[in-house]
Amino acid sequence: MTLFTQRLSMYQIEESDWPLFLALHRDPQVLKYCFDMPMESLIRNRFEIRLPKWNTKSRHPLCLLIINNKTKQPVGVTGFAYDGETAELGYLLLPEYFNKGYATESLRAVIDWAWKECGIRQFKAVVTRGNIGSEKVLSKCGLTHTDTLFKVHTIGEKLYDDLIYTLKV
Repeated sequence: MTLFTQRLSMYQIEESDWPLFLALHRDPQVLKYCFDMPMESLIRNRFEIRLPKWNTKSRHPLCLLIINNKTKQPVGVTGFAYDGETAELGYLLLPEYFNKGYATESLRAVIDWAWKECGIRQFKAVVTRGNIGSEKVLSKCGLTHTDTLFKVHTIGEKLYDDLIYTLKV
């Protein structure tokens, strides 16, 4: 399965994508509003869970590598975890690709594909308060802020609110 947009190609991650997956989970700029830097063994576990081929009955997350069509370089990863009713969206981009529209472009393609090809009609995303860039991405992709969980997420020993965004198509 491969998704295409004007500037990007996305396909399910493979074993050879481990260095990028690790780099994304080790970069302080990427992790700033996500979570504390996990141990490599936990990152490896998160990676391996995402390797089996995905279908709508899968209980593991779909994780797609994002490639820049022009340069053929990796941009990051995107995808979702699907519980049979709602797809919880997520993405991580390398810092050099922040603020270039890649997150919005890739996430729109994922939502469109999930709806048209998989029949998924409910989407959700959780974003840490203060991550204005991701809030804008989610809004541009049609999600709306529907709930706030106060002081439930810890990053660097500081408590943050989680903002819940949802979309029903």
